[in-house]
Amino acid sequence: MQAADPIDAYLRELNHRLRVRGRRRRRILAEVRAHLLDAAEAERLTGTEQAVAAQRAAARFGRAAENAGQFNALAARRGAVLRRTLVPWIAAVALTLMATATVWASRAGMVPLQQAPAHPSLRLRCSQRAGAFPAARGSGLNARRARLACGPVEASGR
Repeated sequence: MQAADPIDAYLRELNHRLRVRGRRRRRILAEVRAHLLDAAEAERLTGTEQAVAAQRAAARFGRAAENAGQFNALAARRGAVLRRTLVPWIAAVALTLMATATVWASRAGMVPLQQAPAHPSLRLRCSQRAGAFPAARGSGLNARRARLACGPVEASGR
């Protein structure tokens, strides 16, 4: 019976210890396999038998548990960096949107004083008193009083 291939045994152990999933796991395993096969081929070119060359390549590559731990730590660090940068950014955008929505909501119910609809009796009094503020078209104290009492005063043909 033939002994198990050291490269396949190494890859099985690495696969068992990796905590990353999906495409990243497949990519790591493919890359490690390619490096191990290259190292074994380099050993074979020196005149070593294929089984011994594969064993030496796997031994030189390091223990699968240690390499898997490094890959797992790298994946966890990448996720932590992503969380450290994404979470504050998302919070800033959310706060900005909330502030904007709050301002819009507070202004939606407000009608400026000059555009507030006046009661019919107030409109009548304002039209009767328009002559009471002769400088209403100006920018002095009388104009301010007229705007506060009756809203904006239109220029009359007088």
